[in-house]
Amino acid sequence: MNIHTKFKPLGLVALLAGLILLAACAEQQSIAVYVTPTPVPSATPDDPPTPAQIAAQPTTDPAITPLPTPLPPPPGVTFGPITGPQYTPEPLHTALPPTVSVQPCRARVVVVGASLYTAPDFTAPVARPAVERELLTVSQFTADAAGNPWASTPDGWLPLSAEGRALAEVADVRACEILRGREPNTTLLGLHILNERSQAEILTFVRRMKDAGYPVGTLKGLNGSEQTLTQAKAISPETVIVYRSILTPDGMGDCPADIRQEPDPAATARRWLDGLKPYWDQVNADYYEFMNECPASLRWIAEFSIEAMKIANEQGRCLLLFSFPGGNPDMQVFNDLLPAYQYALDNPCAPGRTHGIALHAYSLEDTRLTSESDVWIALRHRVLHERLLLALPAAATLPVYITEMGIGGGTFLPPCELIIRDALQYTYQLEEDPYVKGFHLWNVGSGAQWYDITPCLPDLTDALIRYYTFKP
Repeated sequence: MNIHTKFKPLGLVALLAGLILLAACAEQQSIAVYVTPTPVPSATPDDPPTPAQIAAQPTTDPAITPLPTPLPPPPGVTFGPITGPQYTPEPLHTALPPTVSVQPCRARVVVVGASLYTAPDFTAPVARPAVERELLTVSQFTADAAGNPWASTPDGWLPLSAEGRALAEVADVRACEILRGREPNTTLLGLHILNERSQAEILTFVRRMKDAGYPVGTLKGLNGSEQTLTQAKAISPETVIVYRSILTPDGMGDCPADIRQEPDPAATARRWLDGLKPYWDQVNADYYEFMNECPASLRWIAEFSIEAMKIANEQGRCLLLFSFPGGNPDMQVFNDLLPAYQYALDNPCAPGRTHGIALHAYSLEDTRLTSESDVWIALRHRVLHERLLLALPAAATLPVYITEMGIGGGTFLPPCELIIRDALQYTYQLEEDPYVKGFHLWNVGSGAQWYDITPCLPDLTDALIRYYTFKP
């Protein structure tokens, strides 16, 4: 760099002005801000990263980032999470209507000249012409003798393709997966159960949803909930049971006691799962969550998880991996997790089943609903999914469960009406993410400092039934 030796008067004036401005700024009261490293935006920040750019990211991380690492906001906008009067919520990917109800399966016509037929057969009479970009509600899928897929709509049968040419595209929503027989017709919403203290209320909730024709999709329980989970499964066999023991070989806790020193991951996993086994043996769960928001590098977590999957496969169990807190993991080092994703793909835990992924979602503010919070916190799974589609597409289909979802930090109890609204809105949003198999609403069962939504369960049941039976 060349440095000029002449100091012009104009430069002196600029320097003095700068010093005065700095002094003035120093007297202003600062706003509390959650700060996380943000990459410098490229010349074209809207372009998705290329696989080469993803592979070139840093490969080590000293600790899990405690809060999100969002992309830079547009000029003049202050996306969060920020505590202070200048907070600007990030727009949601899905606009929330005034009244939410289950999103139906729809198909959109993508060509000019398509038609609706009276039967799923090109030789059948035409019911009416279809309009390009027309959106039609689907109630059934089938295939004709030639293997062409068809969708039944109120106005007739719509061919989705013919001779390999796409005529219509089906929305990527849970309702379509249910119609195709790929997903059970259950709720996305489940409960996080702290202990046995609300057993009667939980079983009533499970029984009412089963009787209404919309079985509870999933339940997660901790120590003390074993009998509740077992009885719920007997009432509702469709319900996916997730179990986590907070009693561990290192006492009551979430992670190995020496995790910050990052001991040998294979040996630690063997010791850890051997210590969890006596508690896991008390409930026949569909998935076992074996860690909880653990402060270690993603590289260590990946190696620990791979060994844990090996042990679980020996025991005939399926695991939910990672259990990251809201806004995590740090996407700048996400590729460090890819070996664990690859191992889960290559080593099914049971016939037709793979290990899955666990994530948590909270609004981080007691007065803000999770369903109305930043995408980087409440819908972090979408950020991970988009990265996987670039870096390891096959892993994007691994099942994801939001094993904790609640308002604020899970300690301040909101009114039941807000909890229910948040739960329904979050259900509505997750219907657009079929790889997410369910979420566990925080929290049922009194104890410790956590809030307990047991008194809300009757009204929540009523609201869920209305949600799934609502006819516009």
